[in-house]
Amino acid sequence: MTINCKAVYHLPKSEPKFGPVFGPIFGLVTLLIISLVMAPASAHEIRPAVADFSIISSNDDNKAKQTLQISIDFSAEIFLAGLDASQIKDTDDAIQGPDYDRLRASPPDKLAAQFTAAWPKFSAILNGYAGANALTFVLQRISVEDTLSPPLAVTLPRSTKIIITADLPDDNSPISFGWNARLGALVLRQQNPNIDQDKLYTGYLTPGMQSPPIARLGTTVQTITDIVTAYVKIGFVHIVPKGLDHILFVLGLFFYAANWRPLLAQVTVFTLAHTITLALASTGIIVVSAAIIEPLIAASIIYVAVENLRNKRLGFTRMAVIFGFGLLHGLGFASVLADIGMAPGDFALSLISFNIGVELGQIAVLLPIFLLVWLLPINLTWYRRFIALPASSIIGIIGLWMLVSRILGG
Repeated sequence: MTINCKAVYHLPKSEPKFGPVFGPIFGLVTLLIISLVMAPASAHEIRPAVADFSIISSNDDNKAKQTLQISIDFSAEIFLAGLDASQIKDTDDAIQGPDYDRLRASPPDKLAAQFTAAWPKFSAILNGYAGANALTFVLQRISVEDTLSPPLAVTLPRSTKIIITADLPDDNSPISFGWNARLGALVLRQQNPNIDQDKLYTGYLTPGMQSPPIARLGTTVQTITDIVTAYVKIGFVHIVPKGLDHILFVLGLFFYAANWRPLLAQVTVFTLAHTITLALASTGIIVVSAAIIEPLIAASIIYVAVENLRNKRLGFTRMAVIFGFGLLHGLGFASVLADIGMAPGDFALSLISFNIGVELGQIAVLLPIFLLVWLLPINLTWYRRFIALPASSIIGIIGLWMLVSRILGG
């Protein structure tokens, strides 16, 4: 069975007048875009921090007392190196990048000791309030991820988890929390096993943003606009600029055939597939280790690149394989939501919004190149020889590098 969708490489009888001129120009532009995408391949990714907070009740001298406890999972290296996470997407973009690399390679106990010594400076950039009262935080515990057992790829941030507490006034005033913009984005989640999930707060705070007042008993209500905006942004950012593997895959689909029909057919199948597994994995129906998924996603990049070099017609086999790889990419998307979590009581809305953000990210990658193909009178012989084939080769090489690095764990 073959899908009736001819590729773009059906050559015209005569060469357009401007083909030899615009072909190399477009090739340079396209390869420049790919090289910019390739640049972060060895960079150190910056992820939003995640903070879970809860209210702990106790009795002190027969007097009821409430304490705010916050568990924060973040990259301590960003703070210790003095990076501004609000201005950069990966640590190699910062002049403090070498300092970050040195801290990233240090033993866990050494990094924990450095952060503990720097705690007064860190606590000074935390913005916690109970009503109008500023909160004073105390560091209770710190643990730093061991990057050697199991091996953690150097391109991934190391997790540092701290538990901090602050005494609360007994006026039952609402809680508000945020931190300095230099520490980057923050996902803030309210925890209380005794309260309905749809009454608990989950919010995505952009760098420097302060959370709204959050009731201690979990009655804060987020607007639909807030939820949609937050999760669309998370999905978009996961593709542009952070989703190198997903960017390479959709570019591989594009360079197979720049005609809109085969491109639309491939992207539609890919989108359908990753939407299915994104929903299934986010609900816990499917659970697959990232150690398995990430190398397979790299393998999918290699496959589409090699197929671009071999075939000129869009067939059923390629579409079936794209669907299968789309299922894998959906599991990769789900891992992001697993780290961040979704707004309690608004699971479906959060999931749909995240997926919309992913699709917008894919469009942002494909649209500029597609417009160049559509607007410029490029000869299709030039396109395949000087654009599609070299670009696909570069994509395949990057995919191979990613596959090897992910299998070796670094």
